[in-house]
Formats: sequence, C-alpha cells, structure tokens
Amino acid sequence: MVFWIAMMGTVLLMALGTGCGQEEAGGTPEPGPKEGQFAFPALQTEVPLYELTIPAETMAKFEANPYEDEHPATFVFAGKSYTVGVRLRGSSSRFFPKKSWRIEFPKGTEFDGRRKHNLVAEFQDRTMMAEKLAYDLMLAMGLPAPVTKYVRLSINGQYQGVYLDIERVDNSFAKAHGFVDPDPTIYRCGAKDCEMKLWRTDYQQDWQKETNEEKEPGKDDIRTLMTVINRAPEPDFPRMLGENLEVERYLRTLAAEVLISNNITEDSQSYLIHDRTTYKWTYVAWDLNNADSRWWPTYGLGMKPVANHPLFPFSLADAWVEKMYLKRNTRPDFLPTFSNLTTRILYNPELREQLFAVVEKSLDELFAPAVIEPRLDAMHQLIAPYMDADPYLLLNDVGQPDPDGLAKFREGLPFLKAYAKQRTDFVRRELERLRAPPSTLRLQAVSPGEGWVELHNPTGQALSTAGLVLTTDLRRTIPTLRHPWSSTVLPERRVPPNGTVRFTRQELGFTLPPEGELGLFDGVSVVGVKDVFFYAALPSGGTYARGSDGSHWEAR
Repeated sequence: MVFWIAMMGTVLLMALGTGCGQEEAGGTPEPGPKEGQFAFPALQTEVPLYELTIPAETMAKFEANPYEDEHPATFVFAGKSYTVGVRLRGSSSRFFPKKSWRIEFPKGTEFDGRRKHNLVAEFQDRTMMAEKLAYDLMLAMGLPAPVTKYVRLSINGQYQGVYLDIERVDNSFAKAHGFVDPDPTIYRCGAKDCEMKLWRTDYQQDWQKETNEEKEPGKDDIRTLMTVINRAPEPDFPRMLGENLEVERYLRTLAAEVLISNNITEDSQSYLIHDRTTYKWTYVAWDLNNADSRWWPTYGLGMKPVANHPLFPFSLADAWVEKMYLKRNTRPDFLPTFSNLTTRILYNPELREQLFAVVEKSLDELFAPAVIEPRLDAMHQLIAPYMDADPYLLLNDVGQPDPDGLAKFREGLPFLKAYAKQRTDFVRRELERLRAPPSTLRLQAVSPGEGWVELHNPTGQALSTAGLVLTTDLRRTIPTLRHPWSSTVLPERRVPPNGTVRFTRQELGFTLPPEGELGLFDGVSVVGVKDVFFYAALPSGGTYARGSDGSHWEAR
C-alpha cells in the first residue's frame, strides 16, 4: 500500500511538548533536554524487595483456578506489614510458570502512592526490558502513560524473581498525570476489540465502563466519539477529531508503538479517558509486552531481532492484521481486526504527515544510538544482579527446562541494541516509501445518492481494474469474506495514464449507504488495500471528490 504526500518545501516538525526528566546514570548528570525535546524519565537506582505471605489453601485455589477471585494476604516492605487482597492477573500469562499478580491495598491506604499494583512477570520476554522500554518511551514523549518500576518479589519466603510494577489506569492515574477533570470517565476496550468501530461481532466484548457508571449511566459519550471517528466527513475529519480527541497524544502513542513494533492490540484492553472538563478523550495504551522487540522464551540463543514489522500496527497498513486473522480464524464469522481510527489517520494527508513527523522526532531523540544504548545499558545493569536467582528463568512457557534462559537474558542487551538500530533503519526506509507518489488506482469521487464510484489512475501507465474489490465493509475485502450486497469484484476496465473510470450503481450491483466507509482492495489479501474513504451523509445530489491537489477530499 502506498500513501502519497504532496510535499511543499521542507516539512517542519511540530512543537511537541517537553520531556519527562533526565537519566540517572551515576556520575555527572548529562545536560537536561532542550525545550520540546523528548527525553527518557529518570531510571530508578534500586530494585526493592516486596514480600507476600499467601495462605497455602489460597495458593491451592489459584493453582486449581487461575481466575479465582481476590483473597486476603499479607504484604511486607521494609519491615512494615499491610493486609492486602491478591489475585492472579493477565490472560494467557495466568498459565505460565511464573505468575503475574494484582495487589490491592485497603481503601484509604496507599503504598508508593497507589492502592492497586500490577506485578507483571514479563515471563515471555527474556530481555526483561521490552515492556518497560515501551512505557518509558511514551513517558519520554510527554504522554500520560503508566509509570513502571522494577521490583523483586518473594512469596511465602520463596524468591520469585524480578517483576515490573505497572501503574494502574484509574482515577489516581488521571490525577497523577495532570488530567483537568478530577473524576474523568474511564473505559477499557473489550476483549478482541480496540477497533474504534461503530459495531462489533458477537465474539467481541463491549467497552467496559470503569468509572462514573452511577453518575452517568449508559455509554452515550463513547458512542458519540465512535461516531466522530467513523462518520466525520473526510474534509472535516482533522477538525472534528481534534474537538473530541487529544490527537497529538494519540499520534505520539502510535509513534511509540512503531518503535517497539507493537503487534496484538486487540487483546490489550487499552483505555480511553474522557476528561469532562476539556471535553476531550485520551487513549492510553496497555499490555505492551506484545511487541516484536521482545525475546520469546521459545527462541534459542543467537536470536535475530524482528525489526521489519510493518509500520503503524493494528491498521490496514499492517500485514500482521492478516497474519492474526489467519491464525485465529477458527469460526466462520471471524473477521480481520484493525483500528478504524489509525487507518483513517493514515489516509488523511494532514494527520498522516503529522504522524510521520512525530515518528521521525522519536527516532532522532529516543532511538539514536547515543540515547537508546546508554538507556538499555542502565536498565540491564539495574536488574542483572538479581537474575541469577530467578527460579523461573530456566523454564520455558510450558514449564519445560530451558538451560539457556540466563544466557538469553545476558544476550538480551546486545539483542535490543541491534533491534533499535535495525528498526530505525527500517522505519526510515518505510517512511520514504510511504511518502512516494501513488502507484495504484485509487478512489477519486463518490456519489452515495446516485450510487456511483470513480477511480483514478495517477501513474504514467495504463492500469486494470480486473479482480479488484470495492467494498463498503473494510472487514470484508476478499471474495471468501465479501457480501454481494456490500461489495463487488470489479470487471476488466483499462484506465489510461492519469485517467478515470466510473462504475455505476448497476455495474457495482450494490447500493452505497448514505454514510459509511468505502475501500478499494486487491481482492487477494485482507490488507491488500489500495485506498479507503470514510464519509458522512450529504444533501441530495451531493458528491465527494478529490480537490485540485489530488490528495484532500472535498464535498460538492
């Protein structure tokens, strides 16, 4: 898929906020970041020990049922005891040998500034650094992202190893990260979702309202946001999105996910926070250990970094969408899963170039070798003294011996440095490619009322429409998925260089809805996208068409 940017002079980077502090690396501190520069937050200097005492009968219940409810336990730190509630946390991680834990202190009691703590085992990452790096990147970009801290954990006197304590996203999080509203409304996207669509399939779960359910029953607020995301007319999309969403924050989140190669967003149950004072929403990414920057336990010594994951994960630009669809397609109604919001941003010239600029800024200021390598050195040196005693490091994810576990951790540092270098090179090449002029047919004009669609050939050679799929459901893009009442396989039509071709309602064989989405695909891959277009209803006789610059859409 190729995007086109009409470039006029030099692209200027936006003023993108301040960093979040400077590295604590020992010795004389480096000069602080310049105004507007991204900078990593200070790294902790010690790894504290948390001790849990959990009754034997409770441990037996957790063993028998990983989804067992919370039970009382005793938490000890620096000689001080607290009565807390504990349970296992995570999804598939509940079944790994090294468990992840949720600890909740009583109401009115906070530990380290919070009542609720997520102790994540990071068992599927032999580097033990990929998820912390992801959250620290987001904090470095000035995002309201969970603060993380390495800790050691002992349960009933038995050392469990190093964990990552991840800040929970709740009202305390909103207060700590400067939301204006003291009581914002927080949602989590449901299981197998995070798609930012107006409808979901029956195997997906609805948005989960975490706060203000009694004050504001129902979910009209988030449905309004989804309507803007999916139905704002393309000419007005940047403005309308900016009135409802903290767009710059979202673009920075996408940039961070590009750097780490995030890859399974639909399982993340990430958050949307509605600040009812500013009237804007903020997306907060969660579950960032699913990234190609990690070292899976099943891979052996000498693992090579996977640095060529397509840019902008969980969008129609991401070939991983098809990979996950093929992997999880276990029922006839299963459909490809991707974000409409990210996809729309990529097909809007204004927002797309803003996103590209943030990605380039993050590469320059966070992934440059002089920045990322000392950061990785410091993280590795912080936890390395405590890894030899980790009883789970020599096990794989099904509990079988992994005698190379410790060696993999030690190789994790050069592995991540190589990943950062290779990822940087790959991302820069991809941005250059994506900025090239279009080389395929694309949508040129759409008349929902009259039911016709016009395609344009922007290249210097004739192109054919044979086999292409035109669809009003971006999830149904190949013949085995398509519905005849919402899509068609186009017949052979030769489109001359810089020429157009129009398909009438009769030729299409289906009726365009008054408002919705429209996509042109190669008919082979579920992500074989050539162009997409989202639109709102128009007055009678209205038409959407590309303007004279050949890029932006206009309503006529």
